[in-house]
Amino acid sequence: MATISFDTMQFVDTLKEAGFDEKQAKALVKAQAEAMAQAHDGNSYATKSDLKELETNLYKALLIQTVAIAGILLAILKFLP
Repeated sequence: MATISFDTMQFVDTLKEAGFDEKQAKALVKAQAEAMAQAHDGNSYATKSDLKELETNLYKALLIQTVAIAGILLAILKFLP
């Protein structure tokens, strides 16, 4: 499973530079970190290997579908005079 790095202090500093006060910045960072943790626990992020596996499965499904259509067409052509 991939790990996502999240520098909370840098995020607080960035928010403070944008005009947030210390308390607001820390509250937003805490909420963001909790949301990321919940999403991570639910496996909400797709990794590169997940996407590669999906791509492979789609290619397999497309190949099977193409072969099936070709078989159906050959069967239909067989019965035509």
